Order: sequence, then structure tokens, then C-alpha cells
Amino acid sequence: MGGVVTILLGGLAWLGLWTGLYGVIRARRERRLRRCGVTVTATRATMSRGGGGGTSNPDATGTYRGFLHGEAGPTITAIQPPEDPADVLVPMPPFTHLVGTYAGAFLVFCSGVMVVLHAVMALIFFLDG
Repeated sequence: MGGVVTILLGGLAWLGLWTGLYGVIRARRERRLRRCGVTVTATRATMSRGGGGGTSNPDATGTYRGFLHGEAGPTITAIQPPEDPADVLVPMPPFTHLVGTYAGAFLVFCSGVMVVLHAVMALIFFLDG
């Protein structure tokens, strides 16, 4: 029974850690691109009327680049690094960005503590045999 609990808690701890890291890394990337990137307006490239879909935007050389996203509307604002125009990011609304950043940091902290506790719990479980 203790082994099953140990494995489940460890899996949840690692899942939370990776989810939190994704949120923090995406927020840092968006903040860096807002500061140093190129803001472009992308237009809808597909004929679907639902939310999201494919869009295209011209880069600095005039080449149109397409990408998929989850935002609705005929045009969206996208950010791309000047050295790699194929790496496009659709920025989150400010409140969503704030919540994602702090929720990711909270998950990293709490899951990091859980990973350490899981290691201690697994060690005690296996030493008691």
C-alpha cells in the first residue's frame, strides 16, 4: 500500500513541477519577446469561422509565414524574435499572463517541495522494507 501511495505522490509531484516550469518559462519568453521582439499583425489564412485557426504574417524579408493559434478574430497581434521570424508567439492578455506566471511559480515551489518529500518518503519506505 505504501508503495502505491509513494508512486502516485511522486508522479503528481513531477507532473506539477513540469507544468509549473512550462508556465514560468512561457511567461519569461513572452516578457523577453515583448521587450526585444518584433510585433506583427497576422491575418486569418483559413476560411473557418470558429475560434482559432491558421494565420499568416509577413516577416522582415516580405516572406509570408503561417502558424496555428487558439485566438479568434480576423487579425491577431503576434510577437516574433528578429533573428527567427518563424518562432511566433501570440501574447496572452495581461491578467492571464500575471496569473500564469504566479501560478507557475507557485507550482514549481510546491512541487519541488513534494519531490524532495517524495524522495525522503521513498527512501524510508524502501529502507523499512
